[in-house]
Amino acid sequence: MYAKQNIANINSSELSGFRELAKHYASLGDMKIAALIQSKELVEVCHDSKE
Repeated sequence: MYAKQNIANINSSELSGFRELAKHYASLGDMKIAALIQSKELVEVCHDSKE
């Protein structure tokens, strides 16, 4: 990951990589995601929405 203030945008290669990663995560089932979070291999990031 990168700090947004360090670069203005991502390049097409990075975008492609993020899209592949998104496909991978989208294919995981709820139980697999829960197991990855439990084992700390995946970290759930929560944030409050300010509307």
